[in-house]
Amino acid sequence: MGYRTGAMRRAAERRAAYGLDSLRDRQPITVASIGGQQSLTLAVDAEARGYSNSAVAYRCVAAIADNGSSVPLVVRRPDGSEIEGHPVAHLFNKRPNPLMSARVFKSLLLQQGELAGQAFVWLDRGETGLGPVTEAHIVFDQVDVIVDKPLAQRPSTADVIGFVIRRADGTQVPVLPEEMLWLRYPHPFDPLGCLPPWKAARHAVDMDAYAREWQRNSYKNGGTPAGVVYVGEMNEGEFAATKAAWRSSMQGAQNAGKNLLVRGTPGSQGSGGIGYQRITLTAEEMDYLESRVANSAEVMMAFGVPHDYLAAGTTYENRAAAKTTLWSDTVAPKLEIVGSEVDRVLLPSDAEEAQFDLSGVDALQESRTAVVERTVSLVDSDVLMLDEARADIGRDPLPAGAGAVTLSAYRAGFQPQTTPAEARVDASALEGAVFRAVESVLAPVVARMAQVDGPSAPRRVELTRADDAAPSSPSLAEINAAYDELEAAGVRAVRALAREQQARVLRDFDRLMKKPQRSSDWLTEVQSEACALAREQQLTLAPPDLDVVPAARATDMDVATGPAGWEERIRVREIFDGGYWRRATRAALRPFVERAWRRGAASISPSFDLDEPDVAGALDDRVEELAGQVTATTEQVLRSQLLAHGVAEGESVPELRARIQQVFTNLSDYRATMIARTETVGGYSAASHMAALDAGAVRKTWVSTDDARTRRTHKAAQGSSVAMNRRFPLTESRWPADPAAPANQSIQCRCALTFEFEEN
Repeated sequence: MGYRTGAMRRAAERRAAYGLDSLRDRQPITVASIGGQQSLTLAVDAEARGYSNSAVAYRCVAAIADNGSSVPLVVRRPDGSEIEGHPVAHLFNKRPNPLMSARVFKSLLLQQGELAGQAFVWLDRGETGLGPVTEAHIVFDQVDVIVDKPLAQRPSTADVIGFVIRRADGTQVPVLPEEMLWLRYPHPFDPLGCLPPWKAARHAVDMDAYAREWQRNSYKNGGTPAGVVYVGEMNEGEFAATKAAWRSSMQGAQNAGKNLLVRGTPGSQGSGGIGYQRITLTAEEMDYLESRVANSAEVMMAFGVPHDYLAAGTTYENRAAAKTTLWSDTVAPKLEIVGSEVDRVLLPSDAEEAQFDLSGVDALQESRTAVVERTVSLVDSDVLMLDEARADIGRDPLPAGAGAVTLSAYRAGFQPQTTPAEARVDASALEGAVFRAVESVLAPVVARMAQVDGPSAPRRVELTRADDAAPSSPSLAEINAAYDELEAAGVRAVRALAREQQARVLRDFDRLMKKPQRSSDWLTEVQSEACALAREQQLTLAPPDLDVVPAARATDMDVATGPAGWEERIRVREIFDGGYWRRATRAALRPFVERAWRRGAASISPSFDLDEPDVAGALDDRVEELAGQVTATTEQVLRSQLLAHGVAEGESVPELRARIQQVFTNLSDYRATMIARTETVGGYSAASHMAALDAGAVRKTWVSTDDARTRRTHKAAQGSSVAMNRRFPLTESRWPADPAAPANQSIQCRCALTFEFEEN
């Protein structure tokens, strides 16, 4: 008891003078005796500072700290409701202390946790050490944990009676347990120990450092020439002159890998004539490359960071899936540990609970399509009653108990009392009522989702329309007729482009093949680079994912994906000039795109001015983007076909020509339909949206095409209305085939919009 009283007094005397601004290298764990009490000195491994010399370890720590520090801490009541403005939440989200922001504060906590397995936070509770927390400071100095039980008896956290902070100037600052927030990753065999991820990664980091050092010294001291040339017998003058002439043409980075000229001596290999000897690195000397890859994978495994999160592009894996794994398997559990300790120390009352709010983390949220699919499935299969579905998404029950039934019972409520003959007539009406019932259940899903407001077209009040031409939406039949006509024009435009490209590219290919030396060099280079890339196993050949890429980047042929810069190794410029074809594509597709825009605008307001600067600029941007995407995809498919040809052994030049020809067959068939249909609906809808906004529209309504090919999200959006500057939440689109929407919501969409207008 005397120790507690003395510690409180000394803490009060020194608290004002104690500054937590000196960053020190900490020492390994030691055992000491202070004031008759047992003490454990728990500190960061001194070698942890070496993590910054490993790019992989640094990025792993940064990924966890940067992501974790973005999550706010909230304090909730037992019923789950948030307590607004709570002081503890203010400390972690706004201002832990005058010298540090909340984001940096949480980032440092997580960084120390990854490297040391623990972090100490001094809580300023005033002179007594027992008052409310006003500031929180991260401790960067050595900390001793004081226990009142001999170490031989394995003390636990229940035996901790205080802490002593050892400053660099020799000052010892005693701290009460209530004044220290001790965050740590628990050790499975030591009640007062910690187990940092860094220790699991240390061996791999050290091995990687040795490999890097070997590589550096090899280049610095042990680099060998590519070969040795023996020039036969020469006197000193002849040899000096010959060597000087060779050096003038051999030195410099541009001559790396060329042969080294040496003088022969009697009895040597070069005696009596000119000889050549090849020098190369051994397999053992090249193993460091594989070693570094393996070490990097081990480091990422130790920290729990997926490979595709740090090295996105090395495979065709979806980086979004890797980010979800990082959050769900690594960051979220670590935040739960921190949150539980904050709750235990700062909020001992059962009426309050501290936790990190992960609801705003996009990577952890179920996709909107998945939400709709799951909800529709459960309601359609009568698993959930309507009120249960509404409760799951935070909505109140339907009035008068109308929702206390499953969908089948709800449908029965709409069944009209008719004769069998009349029942057939009313079937469509019943189906519409059922659809509205399902829609009423799905609509509240929107309330739980973060609506993304898309930038709407600028409202140009200077545009006018005839007084007698009141704006109105065309009928669905008129819209579909326009779609069919425009799509046919779009297919013709893309096919004409494909024919022109095929003729020119095959002509250039044939000309190249008629030049023996040039064609041989090009084919040899393609084959060698393709085989090298295949051996490196860094490329994936597969059709693009239509849920990820826009329509203009879609193809049913294999495309290669790999690390940045690999494309430069498979050169296609000899047969396909990307810059030229981008300009040609822009010129070929612009009339079709402009026609779709004009048709869409005229459907709302015949006097709409498509040449007005803002609208013309938007049209130009869309044509430029479309031309770039179409050209990039063609070039990507060509490169992939060259890659496949280079890997395949024994293919002839005619077979390669057939591969190239198939690229443009694909463009005139599969890709032409994909591009034309998506661009027709997207351009028509974008222009009609602009014209409706100018004409005074206040709301827009989604009209879906009701057939088997319509997406379930688009069916569910049928009849839903939003403000003109809002996206439709279920389709994540401003309008059908919106190029800014996810590809899985826009490709080949055939839906339409209708508008509600202000009174004139």
